[in-house]
Amino acid sequence: MEESKVKDLTAYKNRFEEDASSFSEFQARDFVKELKNQGKTDEAIEVGRTFLEMAPELKGYINYFGYALYNKYINIDDEEISKNESLFYGILEEIAKYCKQERYSPLEAAVNKAIKHVLKANPVDYKKLSELLDYLDAPALEDKPFVNKDGKEFESKKEKWYRMKVRALYELESYRACVETANIAFTYNLKWHYNNLNWVKYYRASSLVELGRYEEAENEFIALQGHFNAVDSFEILYKLYMNTNREDDAYTLLIDKFFKGGFDYKNIEDYKKISAMAKAKGQDKAHALAECLIKKLEEENGKTYEADVDLADYADLTASDAFDRVYSEVVYHLENYITRHEGKVVFYNHDKNFGSIFQDGEENLFFRQADFLDDEEVEKYDVVEYSVIKTYDRKRQQMSSKAVLLKVLYEEINY
Repeated sequence: MEESKVKDLTAYKNRFEEDASSFSEFQARDFVKELKNQGKTDEAIEVGRTFLEMAPELKGYINYFGYALYNKYINIDDEEISKNESLFYGILEEIAKYCKQERYSPLEAAVNKAIKHVLKANPVDYKKLSELLDYLDAPALEDKPFVNKDGKEFESKKEKWYRMKVRALYELESYRACVETANIAFTYNLKWHYNNLNWVKYYRASSLVELGRYEEAENEFIALQGHFNAVDSFEILYKLYMNTNREDDAYTLLIDKFFKGGFDYKNIEDYKKISAMAKAKGQDKAHALAECLIKKLEEENGKTYEADVDLADYADLTASDAFDRVYSEVVYHLENYITRHEGKVVFYNHDKNFGSIFQDGEENLFFRQADFLDDEEVEKYDVVEYSVIKTYDRKRQQMSSKAVLLKVLYEEINY
């Protein structure tokens, strides 16, 4: 097989020396293209810049000129970039100035290289990241997922752009722009990958909190709860409720988590919240026992804790003993902490262990057997006591509520 011959560029070079403005569209394109392809990068850059000055009407060579810049200054090791970042970003700006976002353009490749460089820094410069993303026209980006040679599917360019832009705007405290950008992302029929959609929802909801749009934020975090474990939706909702004078909602959520979480050092922050709740509600015994639990548990894990009450009466308790007593003081005296309701069970599925409670003028309230305080046999027409938390009905894709912390009071026999 014959090797392809290297094109002789002597004629082009002579013409260029005589009068760069005399080149036709084809000649300029062919000249810069050949210089780049022959590895004569510096010459390709020099010729391209001369054409920009001497023959601004010529356009066909621009992307080849841009790729020459990309090869020399952009597509280099991070260590080399770090030696002269001002040059790196200056060249990127030059590429962005002259090269359109189109097929065969170096613009996307150059921006992506810069983004990778920024993301490797610790901490990430989100201002720079946002500026880099602005070089690209998001609506024009490819929305089809990328599939590698092994058939594995990855996020599309458009999905990636919105994922990063929403995060950057949140980190820059541009909360309104963050929400607006996320809203635009949701209008596209994107196939979301990994947890990208949930992250976009998370930063949008967090921005809504900062903007004081608490109900919208609450609904979003509730929808994420139990579905997106990368963030602690409980912690966010608890703070949201406490900061918006909704202590009853916060304490109901807290006690429900305490009831289900059991005795575990990883729940130490929840125990501290239980202690603070008991103190705020004037439940001195529960508060002292919670302080004892925290102190003993910290000590058993090689740490110290300064209790805010005298614990002399509980000196002999182990952390496990203290937990059991806190549990009894809180879970079996819920009326001291949160709002309780009474209602009649009007439906119960014994096979699936869930049912509903009648609510006058409202949709019946859902409950699960697992949310009863004790292992009780539940039957239709039982009158139960319960509290309520907001939930998200994934089947119907809407906000809902459910009963938690239930106990059977008595069986209603007049039916």
